[in-house]
Order: sequence, then C-alpha cells, then structure tokens
Amino acid sequence: MQDLKERTGYSEDWLKENILLHPRYRQMLDLENGGFVYYPEKKGERWCFIASRMEEFLEKHFRDIFMKKLRRFER
Repeated sequence: MQDLKERTGYSEDWLKENILLHPRYRQMLDLENGGFVYYPEKKGERWCFIASRMEEFLEKHFRDIFMKKLRRFER
C-alpha cells in the first residue's frame, strides 16, 4: 500500500474509497476473481498487489478514476 501511495500521491483512505473498495473496480482487482490485489480478510493483514498490473490498471482507468474526482471539485 505504501508503494501505491507514493506512486500516486494519494492517501490510503482515498485509494480505498476511489479504487480498491469501489464496486466498479473491486471485482476486477480482487485476487479471488482472477485479479491482482489481495484484499485483507482481517484487521492487521497487509494489502498485496502485483505492481506492474496495478500500474497497467491505473493507466487504463486513469480518465474514469480521476474525472470523477474532478467532477467533485466542480460542484
């Protein structure tokens, strides 16, 4: 998670709310559905990602993820 925070410049809370736990993306990302993100099952467990696949995902979905953020600021 720390690497993802550093690469994106966003907080853990923002990443969870807007990407990792967002219903639109969670199914794609979840390891149990063939994705590349391990979702912790218990408090204290660590998130695990395949960094190269996360980078590809962010590049592919960049517009959708960040346009939503921009629309919030326009309100």
